[in-house]
Amino acid sequence: MSEPEREDEPPSEEELAERRVRANRATRGALAAILCLEAFVVLLIPRTIAQTSEGLSATKTWVLVGLAVLLVVTGFLLKRRWGIGLGSVLQVVLAFTIALVPIIAVVVVIFLGLWIYLLRLRTQLVGTPTDWRMLVS
Repeated sequence: MSEPEREDEPPSEEELAERRVRANRATRGALAAILCLEAFVVLLIPRTIAQTSEGLSATKTWVLVGLAVLLVVTGFLLKRRWGIGLGSVLQVVLAFTIALVPIIAVVVVIFLGLWIYLLRLRTQLVGTPTDWRMLVS
């Protein structure tokens, strides 16, 4: 016979710590997926720009391809303690590219919203600080 289930007992500290570790891994994985998906979408933008009346310049192409590469590399670096901070900085850098490529505003708004949502969810699940320290924990 198996042990009776412990429904009334609160989880032990060890169980809570294990849940936090799993939640940390899961949210970092979701953040990495967001960065990689964002890189893919950013790589689709030059094709859209090329069909407009202003056309596609070499500068715009290199900026977008460079950002896409940085987004993918940062996705792999999210395992590091400072990876979330780097990803957040890239979100801000991508927001500044709206001045160069205005059509990217739609992409920035969608992915920045997802990024902030996942950071807030991570704070609730893992118990990370709610101020700037959440970016290096």
